[in-house]
Amino acid sequence: MDYDLTQFLVPDFYEQFSCKCGECRSSCCEGWDVVISQKEYFDILGIQSTEEIRSRISRAFYIPKDASPERYAVLNHDWLGNCPLRSEDGLCLLHAAEGETSLPDVCRLYPRTIRKDLCEASLSNSCERVIELLVNRKDPLRFVSRDIGSVGTGYEPPYRMSLRMQCIGIIQDRNSSLAQSFESVGQLISGKRAEKRSFEECLAVMFSFCENYSDNDSSIKEYCDNAMRKLRGITESEYDKRRYLLKTMFPDIEMIQENVMVNHFFVEKFPYSETRENETEEYESLCALLCFIGVLVAGNLERINGMNDLVDLLAAAFRVMEHSAFHYNAHVLLDRAGFGEPETAGSLLEYSL
Repeated sequence: MDYDLTQFLVPDFYEQFSCKCGECRSSCCEGWDVVISQKEYFDILGIQSTEEIRSRISRAFYIPKDASPERYAVLNHDWLGNCPLRSEDGLCLLHAAEGETSLPDVCRLYPRTIRKDLCEASLSNSCERVIELLVNRKDPLRFVSRDIGSVGTGYEPPYRMSLRMQCIGIIQDRNSSLAQSFESVGQLISGKRAEKRSFEECLAVMFSFCENYSDNDSSIKEYCDNAMRKLRGITESEYDKRRYLLKTMFPDIEMIQENVMVNHFFVEKFPYSETRENETEEYESLCALLCFIGVLVAGNLERINGMNDLVDLLAAAFRVMEHSAFHYNAHVLLDRAGFGEPETAGSLLEYSL
């Protein structure tokens, strides 16, 4: 079969995205471990620009000991955690002075991910603008073919694409609750039903996640610490009251979570997200992801005064989940806690949003 390698599968809101630039509340210029290639590094060093920009370029990156041609230089944040090339108004000085083509791919494309080997392009939930687009839509997310100005090299194998889209279709069935839909995904993938584990056991597992990511990731440290303070010693009925309050604040919370998670499924190629894990292990990590978000939201409810606050929390959580080895780490943490099987991991779904 001949494929049109100029047509990429994208979520139907892909072309609606535009960067908020200086208006972003949590900019991707702050605290991100940006890595660029050797070619990009020397291209940037060779840019002839103003004395101020040249001075900033000279201190913008450092070369780590394990540098490779593909991962050659790392962004050297200033003492405030900002990119040295970021101006006071939040805009990129290099972009403003030399144009978009002067930027390394990671800065020029984010939050877009273009997979030429699959002819797919996606938008990461770690960007607050992407979350804003998702929380404000009522219709289920769809996937369409578009010419995005790139040429691909191949397509997802049909058997993998079939399972990916089956999982998305189950999540988008609004005749079931989201918890039921995610459990159905687990049955499709593993053939196992979730078993009942106590609220206290499940919360203890999530506290291990909070402790791990509080220690290792500054983007959600405050959310994790606050969740542990607020939820330690809480009863199941008190936790349910918090979830009920969340639904009164955001009546469309299930639809919001559906859209966000369907986009995450596509971004991560679920259940083929992590090459070190099989499909069943991917499902177990997904259960942890959903419960972890639920605990973070429930534990930070007093700080959520409107949609912007919810968007900021979700974007911070997906900053970890889509830009780290979360799926692999989640499975390790689940295994240590005795939740490393689809039946036990599935019990966590009861305490998601």
